[in-house]
Amino acid sequence: MRARTILLLGTAVLVAAAFVLLRPSLSREAPPAPAADVKPDLLRSEGYVVRPSRLSDTVRTIGTLAANEAVTVVAELSRRLVAVEVVEGSEVEAGALLFKLDDADLRAQLTELEVRRRLAARTAERQQALLAFDKKALSQQAFDQAQAELQSVEAQIAALRVTLARTEIRAPFNARAGLRRVSEGAWITPETPLITLQDTSRIKIDFALPERYAGAIAIGDSFNFEVAGQSERFTGTVVAIEPAIDLPTRSLLIRGVNDNRARLLMPGAFASVEVPVAAPTDGILVPAQAVVPSATGHAVFVLSDGRAVQREVEIGPRTRDAVEIRQGLEVGETVLTSNLLRLRDGVAVELAEAAPPPEPAPPAEAGAP
Repeated sequence: MRARTILLLGTAVLVAAAFVLLRPSLSREAPPAPAADVKPDLLRSEGYVVRPSRLSDTVRTIGTLAANEAVTVVAELSRRLVAVEVVEGSEVEAGALLFKLDDADLRAQLTELEVRRRLAARTAERQQALLAFDKKALSQQAFDQAQAELQSVEAQIAALRVTLARTEIRAPFNARAGLRRVSEGAWITPETPLITLQDTSRIKIDFALPERYAGAIAIGDSFNFEVAGQSERFTGTVVAIEPAIDLPTRSLLIRGVNDNRARLLMPGAFASVEVPVAAPTDGILVPAQAVVPSATGHAVFVLSDGRAVQREVEIGPRTRDAVEIRQGLEVGETVLTSNLLRLRDGVAVELAEAAPPPEPAPPAEAGAP
């Protein structure tokens, strides 16, 4: 029992000595730093400062390019092809010989008719001299028959020369030749396509507009169009308007032309056409991505006192990049254009770099109501 008491007293002395030795090092530890001020989280978003834009009321529709003149060359006779003069893909002038058909039998007939004509002419001359010498020596009927024979042979020669001319197939206008479909020696008929010719010095653009725009376009008006594979924006001029509305589509058919001497455009291509239907006016455009759906239609987020404010707006025509705002925004306000899925009314926003200005003229789609 006495030994146990001595052990407990020894342990207590050791604990007290350890506390005395460790106390100075504990007192030298640095006090905890005060909590720093924590700023609230800010949502970064790009912004676009609303500015007045020049708006052109245009309608977007689709069109098709066509050659100024185009033809599929065929023969007028059923004959054997003996010569090909045209080179595929070459430029040909009006009247240039393209193909030659066999005309051996026709030339033989022409030789025979020429002999008959000379004989008929000599006969007519002798009878005319005889009749002039003595009217009783020859009847008037015999003289008339000789004259008729001569005129008949001459008419047959003229008809045969027309047929001979048809054995030479020539270009009807200046054009570029397409791909040849036949070879020398082939038997061709009027149903056999020989080659195509396309005059692409000017290009026609055929398109349609809804009937409500019938009074907004006239001959001589300009329009813009784009084609796939070309970065250039082209300009055309209206040259013809169908005088009646197309009943099945309730649209007005229009034809324009474009100077294509550089040969940048090809017939048959698809064209995206923009047609001005009213004089340009001033208005407000915002980037298309800034407009979001709302319970009543459309809305945008406007930066006000560092916070996002949802604003209901009335929109007009739109393009791929821009939307016209007809009501709900004022010039000078900042519209938020990014991080829209995280934006909420009243959220604190840190403005990032400004968004690029949108295109200046949002066209309406021709099929839109």
